[in-house]
Amino acid sequence: MEDNTEIKKTLHAEYEKLKRDREEWIYAGAEAAKYTIPSIAPDNDDLKFKNKTKKKLITPNQSVGADGVNNLAAKVTTTLLPPNQAFFRFKADKAYIRQLAEEQGLNPDDYEKDVNSGLANLETMLLDYMESFGDRICLGEALKHLYITGNVLLVFEPQKGLKYYPLSRYVIKRDYCGNVQTVITAEKIAFLELPVKFQDELLKKRLEQMTLDKDEDKCKLEEKEFILYTKFHRCKKNWVTWQEVDDIKLEGTQGKYPIDIAPFIALRYVRVDGESYGRGLIEDYFGDISYLDYLSLAIKESALAGSKLLMLVNPNSTTSIRELSRAKNGDFVKGNPNDVQALQANKYNDLQVAQATADRLEQRLNRIFCMKAAIQRDAERVTAEEIRQMAADLEEALGNHYALMAKEFQLAYVKITYYHLRKEKRNQLPDLLREKDIKLTITTGLEALSRTSDLNKLVTFFDVLTKLAQSAQIVGAKTDKLADLVAASLNLDVSGMFYTEEEKQAQAEAIQQSELANKVAPNIVNKGADMLMQQEQEEST
Repeated sequence: MEDNTEIKKTLHAEYEKLKRDREEWIYAGAEAAKYTIPSIAPDNDDLKFKNKTKKKLITPNQSVGADGVNNLAAKVTTTLLPPNQAFFRFKADKAYIRQLAEEQGLNPDDYEKDVNSGLANLETMLLDYMESFGDRICLGEALKHLYITGNVLLVFEPQKGLKYYPLSRYVIKRDYCGNVQTVITAEKIAFLELPVKFQDELLKKRLEQMTLDKDEDKCKLEEKEFILYTKFHRCKKNWVTWQEVDDIKLEGTQGKYPIDIAPFIALRYVRVDGESYGRGLIEDYFGDISYLDYLSLAIKESALAGSKLLMLVNPNSTTSIRELSRAKNGDFVKGNPNDVQALQANKYNDLQVAQATADRLEQRLNRIFCMKAAIQRDAERVTAEEIRQMAADLEEALGNHYALMAKEFQLAYVKITYYHLRKEKRNQLPDLLREKDIKLTITTGLEALSRTSDLNKLVTFFDVLTKLAQSAQIVGAKTDKLADLVAASLNLDVSGMFYTEEEKQAQAEAIQQSELANKVAPNIVNKGADMLMQQEQEEST
């Protein structure tokens, strides 16, 4: 009953109602875009069809914000959707596989190998399906909106791939726990892009309005654009979706999706309980980036003023200004050099203070955006280990963001793409998303950071142990105890990595037997050859 009530509402009225709750985030996104990428600034009225004069885009006084957002978006895009590499994996429960193998009288190891091989083939098929859409480009642009405005909506269109909607083109309603209840998108569409059946219905409606309003321009529909509203509504067991134009529902646009496979992905950079929209990265560091912009403007204007060349001449002097201006290089002019001086601002010290403050702000922002400029400190000698450690710290700073993106983007993206792949294959592929014993895991993002951190610890462990081993031998320290201390300081598990005394003794015995065999074997061969030669001689005689 509740669902039918929702369907009867016009999407235009519902969109306008929900749009009022979005104004706070529209304003915050516009302020953040002012100091980063102004073209991303959302406009709350950008879908109204009025003859607007084109506004000149505001240009920031620094490029740190834009460079940082572009760098972070490119880095995260490559991590979330690595080229030609599966960022997900289907894992089967080993206990369940062995149980099935025993029930069918098969070898459990061979059966498990066949299942894993089949899952790997499905992963490759799904990865090729994703690569055919080029969704990496769409994700890169969407992440820029995410970092600046804090919100962006991704919708998967069948046979087309991902399409992103900025904050100004959709409204969303969540419950207190953050679960999406309703999403409505709004976009412009030309009359000729609409279905033919709907064109006739829309034309009939506009003709009726024309007879009442006497508006002749309403007949020229081919030159007009309309707003297409698309709604995704959460029901108890599934998602329902449909579209409307001019308060008329488009026939054939109704659809249903499983409740755990949403056809959209609503991303937030910072999730806040009780709020339908999220907060952006720039909003968290708005003080630094706005202050840097003001300082950059002051330094730029002061530099321009200081570079202006003006000559001051004593009004009571005998030096002729006309002769000075007409004189060529190397000419002789009568005058006193003290009568002519260049105008100087004498603000060098003040500019140095402003420049030093701007440098500190830029350094802090570079760390936030994980820029390479934040890795190497200002020093004559910087070790490779120091650079590697600082780079690892910057990457680990994004751990919380990777964890959120793995849950809200990567898992949802794999589910919706596999859902449409099965539909295109006419459900010939197994429904892995419904299998309780098949687990979908993400292998990049936070997991990749964890593996990289372990690798860095392992490299550091052997580097430190190699340097300390020589000193340990000189003073007579135990190397195994030293290795345990280094591993404990790095929080690295090295159990089973080194040979035990029994294993070392077994290896020594094996080496001795091998050397003994190498010595005995030639003697046996030579002795056998002598016996054969002696036997041949006896037979010949």
